[in-house]
Amino acid sequence: MKDLEKEGTVEIWLEKAREDLKTAKTLLKSSRYTWCAFICQQAIEKCLKAGYVKKIRKIPPYTHKLEFLCQLLELSPPAEIIEIIIKIDKYYIATRYPSYKDSVNISSRAVASEMFRETERVFKWLLRELELKK
Repeated sequence: MKDLEKEGTVEIWLEKAREDLKTAKTLLKSSRYTWCAFICQQAIEKCLKAGYVKKIRKIPPYTHKLEFLCQLLELSPPAEIIEIIIKIDKYYIATRYPSYKDSVNISSRAVASEMFRETERVFKWLLRELELKK
């Protein structure tokens, strides 16, 4: 457990994940749509890492790939959840690097709003599936 203390507990990962959801909502309201998508990805990643700490009792791996984290946790999301995870995952790298940015730039409030709603849906599914909900 000592190694886990360095990287935090389930509660710390969940707190950060929920903070990211609030930040994504703020970015959506302020018309920062592509960054909203990036923070949506971060919220799901941190939720998965909370599940990893709970289930595996080790420090989560240094990866940002949502599908890979799902595999490590032996999750079997329904097809529509997996589709959302794949869509959201591409915003991790793409938002941060100019050479990728144009290919995923979101300029529509409707698209960003849908991304946020889908993130909330995946987040709620993960909380139930990983038994993280309080």
